[in-house]
Amino acid sequence: MTTREWGLRTLLVAALSVFAVVGCGDDAADRAAGDAAAGKTTTVTVGTLPIANAAPMYLGMEKGFFEEEGLTIKPQVGEGGATLITSLLSGGAQFGFVGVIPAIVARAKGLPIRTAAWADGDAAVPEEAYQVLVVEPDSGISDVPDLAGKTIAVNALQGVAEVAIRESLAKQGVDHTTVKFLEVPFPEMPAALKAGRVDAILAAEPFLSVALADGAKEIDAPFVSVEKNFSIGVYAVSETFDRERPEVVDAFVRAMNRSVQYAADNPDEVRRILPTFTKIAEAAAKKMRLAHFSPEERRDSLELQMELTKKYGIIEEIPDPDALVRKQPG
Repeated sequence: MTTREWGLRTLLVAALSVFAVVGCGDDAADRAAGDAAAGKTTTVTVGTLPIANAAPMYLGMEKGFFEEEGLTIKPQVGEGGATLITSLLSGGAQFGFVGVIPAIVARAKGLPIRTAAWADGDAAVPEEAYQVLVVEPDSGISDVPDLAGKTIAVNALQGVAEVAIRESLAKQGVDHTTVKFLEVPFPEMPAALKAGRVDAILAAEPFLSVALADGAKEIDAPFVSVEKNFSIGVYAVSETFDRERPEVVDAFVRAMNRSVQYAADNPDEVRRILPTFTKIAEAAAKKMRLAHFSPEERRDSLELQMELTKKYGIIEEIPDPDALVRKQPG
């Protein structure tokens, strides 16, 4: 069984198991309803990741944006998009910070989730990109065409990184089918590059800064190559919770949009709060490149990523974007 087939099988097994749990009721939603009836704030669990892009939510919690909407946020740190989506469907969390492509894949496989709030993307120009392909200075790789036949480390196979790299290579005349991908956790990538396990790594901040400080050189900014401000992170919600508590989802979206805009307007605040929920040191936080934060709904980027996800064989059919994207509250 190939890695891709195994990944899809795992996703489908997870879907079947969580559907049974959802059918038994959502305890967290029931508790939230009880709190609302008693005039208390509603507590919602948000699946998130220990990465810089999660900063807007923590800023919004600190600034009281969620409290003003009658919400108390309980962060639940996960390992990746698939885990967070499973938690959404089981009722373990009411919202989840996931990538656009994991959301597309989930919907294409029949999992009932929706994007609720838009969070971040990459830069508009390569020199500001926070996810970059880097190589060793003595690797013999001096330009994108030299990546043909090489092995590239990505944090997850069949995800946004693989799609963006394949499309960037194709746009620059490189046969993407000759490239091999190796799954390596972000923290381990600089060491994997140094050890020669891979020829290039897609390094994201703060690990990009680590690699560059150790002499690595930038070779391509694939997300920027594919699209300016390539949309990456969204907050998703299950159809079940959205149907049962639409007023809570509306409140969350309003507060999250406000939080994301605050992060966009106050990069120094983003850098200040990073060490409080990640292992990023203060000195590193002050220098690292940040994501492009924006609450704007990027339907154009979503539809492009749907097309690319099908183009590179990760999904068989493109899901209905109107079913995937939740309407913003009025």
